[in-house]
Amino acid sequence: MRFDRFSSPLGQPYVSEIEEVPLYHYLLGDSVLVLQVPGCPLRCPYCDRPLLARSQDWSPYDPDRIAEAMEQLGSEPGFAGVVWGGGEPSLHWDNVVECSRKVHEAGKKVVVATNGGLTADFLRDSPGTVDALLVRFKGFTEETYRTLGSPPGVLENSRALVERAIDAGIHVELMLDIARDTPAQEVEFSAMLAWIAQDLRRGVPLHLRAIAPEHGFTIRHGPDMPFLENLVESARRQHVSFVYLSNCHGHFFNNTMCPNCYSVVVDRTTRPLELPFVTDGKCGHCGTDLGLTLDQETR
Repeated sequence: MRFDRFSSPLGQPYVSEIEEVPLYHYLLGDSVLVLQVPGCPLRCPYCDRPLLARSQDWSPYDPDRIAEAMEQLGSEPGFAGVVWGGGEPSLHWDNVVECSRKVHEAGKKVVVATNGGLTADFLRDSPGTVDALLVRFKGFTEETYRTLGSPPGVLENSRALVERAIDAGIHVELMLDIARDTPAQEVEFSAMLAWIAQDLRRGVPLHLRAIAPEHGFTIRHGPDMPFLENLVESARRQHVSFVYLSNCHGHFFNNTMCPNCYSVVVDRTTRPLELPFVTDGKCGHCGTDLGLTLDQETR
């Protein structure tokens, strides 16, 4: 299905599987309309979308056009709603809120993927705007953020955002950039696991994004793979239930395994995605809650 550019010069909105966001525990198998906004508070040297991150050439999305898109797509099976990405959606929050009202009026969901610009105050001041969040962490120390040109407080704000969103009943998934195979990277990863295990819920999904611009940010093999696999195994030893290598396409660690009986309950190597071993969001083998938010049609 073709979409025009609405009022944005950033390129066409596009329909994508929600797993490509990536969200692995929210409306599995559904599709979303991805809307991109420019700008970013960070200056990551490995940025995979530098033109979008630095662009100033943008005008707001038209809420009426968003409503038309929802009407057009809404009748398609498995269409979930809109994902705001980029770039950094919080830099154009008034437009996000206005357009998201149209999405909700159509009975669809709103997902926001943030690089650290969104704060808990945004959620407090615009309740009901966001149904699901992907919060991307570039590291887990203030020093890492300083090296990326971050303004002070982005890491702490992101942590507070996650905690408030979970308390508000918003679905949350996390992402951590893995830029190097070093002891310092392992220390940051361990600190993030401790935060998840102690301050959040062990079942909050964590996506590890291997930074590999030379591969177009899609990894299938290479010298960093054993390091990444060891990080996932480390998470399991700390009883953090769901850690994925989400840009290592086709890897076994992108499947969802039951943390109790270790059965593969969601196999992401197959398309279309099927859920024969999931019953009402629980493991079909042992009944363990998997922390899944399912489309009513797939229950």
